[in-house]
Amino acid sequence: MSDLTVDDDLLKKSGKALKKIQYEFEHTEKHQKDLRGIWGSSQITSAMDAFADNWDYHRKQLLEAIKSVGGLTEECHKAFKDLDHELEKATKGKSEARKGSGE
Repeated sequence: MSDLTVDDDLLKKSGKALKKIQYEFEHTEKHQKDLRGIWGSSQITSAMDAFADNWDYHRKQLLEAIKSVGGLTEECHKAFKDLDHELEKATKGKSEARKGSGE
C-alpha cells in the first residue's frame, strides 16, 4: 500500500491566498473609477475605458475560477482532515484490540 502525504499547511495557505486574491479582484473596480480623471486626453481616456471594459469581463471570469478553486481547496483540506481523524480512530481501535487480546 502506498503512502499519501498531504501538506496541511500548504492547503491552508493556498486557501487564504485565494481568498486574498478574490478580495482584490472584487474591489478593483473602485480603482478603475478613481483613475478615470487622470488620463487627460480624451483619446487616452477612451482607450483606457475600452481596456477597463475588457478587463471587467475577463476579471469576472477569473473571479469565478478563483472562487471555484478556493472552494475546492477548502473542501479538500476538510476532507483530508476528516479522513486523517477517522484513520487515527481506526488505528487506535485496532491497537487497543490487540493489547486486549495479548498480541
